[in-house]
Amino acid sequence: MDLLHDIQSHLAEVAADPAGKVLDGRLLEKFDGQVTESISETERDALICQLAELLPILQQDPTPATTLIQVIVRPASYTFSRVLEIRPPVDLQAGLKAPSPPINLLTLALLEKAAFSRSDAGIVAGKPDVVAALIELWLSISDTAVAQRAHEVLLGLLTADDDGQPPVTAAYNQSLMWRRVFRDKDIYGSIYRICSLSNAGQKGQLSKRDKTVAQARLLALLAKIDCESIRLSQIAEVENQFGVTDGGLLEFAALKMVEYEDDVLMHMTLVDFFAELLKPNHSFVQAVEIYDHDPCPSETLHFLMAKGLHSRTLSYYLDSTKQSSLDLTYLYTRAANYLATYASSYPSHFLHSPTIAEKTMFRLSEVLGTMSPGRWAQGLTPKHDLHVLASLPGLALLPRPAFTSPLFLLPAKPPNADALQTLATVFHGPRNQGLSDESVQSNGDSLQRATARALYFLYVDRNPTLWQEVVKAAEIVALKEAALAAIALMKAVITANWGPLLSDADEDQPELPTEAQLAEKCHSSQHLPPTGLLAILTPPAMEAVLPYLLRPAQTFSNLVGGGKGDVESAAYRVAAAKFDLLTSLKPRLQEVAQETGQLEDVVAVVNRRLALGVLGGNSEVGGNVGTLEL
Repeated sequence: MDLLHDIQSHLAEVAADPAGKVLDGRLLEKFDGQVTESISETERDALICQLAELLPILQQDPTPATTLIQVIVRPASYTFSRVLEIRPPVDLQAGLKAPSPPINLLTLALLEKAAFSRSDAGIVAGKPDVVAALIELWLSISDTAVAQRAHEVLLGLLTADDDGQPPVTAAYNQSLMWRRVFRDKDIYGSIYRICSLSNAGQKGQLSKRDKTVAQARLLALLAKIDCESIRLSQIAEVENQFGVTDGGLLEFAALKMVEYEDDVLMHMTLVDFFAELLKPNHSFVQAVEIYDHDPCPSETLHFLMAKGLHSRTLSYYLDSTKQSSLDLTYLYTRAANYLATYASSYPSHFLHSPTIAEKTMFRLSEVLGTMSPGRWAQGLTPKHDLHVLASLPGLALLPRPAFTSPLFLLPAKPPNADALQTLATVFHGPRNQGLSDESVQSNGDSLQRATARALYFLYVDRNPTLWQEVVKAAEIVALKEAALAAIALMKAVITANWGPLLSDADEDQPELPTEAQLAEKCHSSQHLPPTGLLAILTPPAMEAVLPYLLRPAQTFSNLVGGGKGDVESAAYRVAAAKFDLLTSLKPRLQEVAQETGQLEDVVAVVNRRLALGVLGGNSEVGGNVGTLEL
């Protein structure tokens, strides 16, 4: 291959004069991944060896050469075993310690090859100097790109070396990479020494600023590997030196490492870390019981509660009057996100925490109750409070005696995208996402489906013009986000995951109405529709939603830069969302028509409208829209 020959000749010239001959970056860039796949393994190995011999003597920016090596080894067929066969041998430790980001990145690319095999990860674990250098590079380097790659490589090695199950106990954890990181005194201790502020600025240690960066990096990793290896004591001698007497690395990071009272930015990072820990997507989360036999759905939540971190974090949202203005400026939104994560991940636990639930309802009512129509119209919405509301279990939002649900404070008008999206989330019901709370998985899904349905009808009873206002919002194409949110609300109800209420009152949940009570509350003489589709096909939705969906989409081809067929225009995006909703409606209508022998005429009309495509003919509008590109 001529290109391969040209590169090898050029590299030989550079090797002969490493200080004077400049690497031809453009020539090396031509050797891309496609070319790499076409060369033989012998040619690949020869080129890598030539580059490996060049790098130690190169006296210029090595980026073109290091990038070329990464391209050559990128194919999955180039395994870590092949990396170990490179001659001269790759000094992984030296590459990680080199004061050169390009060399660091190259070394990390080679080391990452071990993350695809448990046995290869074990080989890396058998090189303590390499693991120590990887830890130091990840936590200490100022180059964020290198630090992120080091994070990914370390996480990959831990994942590859894990068998898919959390280590049952620290004592019996035989996973080689885990043991190297958490049971090697020097390596385990280096994590504490690099991140602790007690030695900031001392000889050989990072400055306080750089240590806070290292702390943030440690928190980012711990959030992804929550397991007993970080919760339980590993090497007490090391942990005691840094104030940890009853726990492991997690307790150090959460309680001892960060001076949160004097560093609001790190406090923000810490709260975000707690929220990440709560998310139910950790393969290492296990169910336990808290002391005194009170149910606690995960060890993570147990830890946060037992250490006072749960209540402290929530206080920045629930007890805002007790906080300083500076803390609220930075921590209120973070605490709101933490509360939303907690309530959505552990809804049963939230409901059985009456003080937290009551304070949450009070706070939401306080915030939403002071919102004026003008603020809603201007889009000045309390987004984080709405996020909390949308994350709450539906049972918490049902009205009670002397209590009005904060959900009912959301306006049907003026059109506001955030309010409409919140209604869509609440009315749709559970989305079958994995929850950590086992009681909710077994019993709560039907309850959430029933409460979503009840909340919809209760809201509509208080806002009988809801659907007229939603359709108006959907037709104001100039307010693109509100129009799309209005269509999303229609789709949320049409595709809602609803369930029936009980026929008899539930003594354990007195706020949950029966079917008859719901009908009475909504001033209906008969049972209310059981599904979202049927709710749309009955008043007051019927007169507004279906006619809107069957009308041709609004276009603006009579305006300069108009949107017919222009996928970037607001008009086309709204039209496409409307068409997608109609597409989702069709099979549901057909199913009802087959079951009841009715609605055939409606199905036929929907089919004819779908046959016309996204725009569905011409319904040109102009004059009242000044800008389409929003």
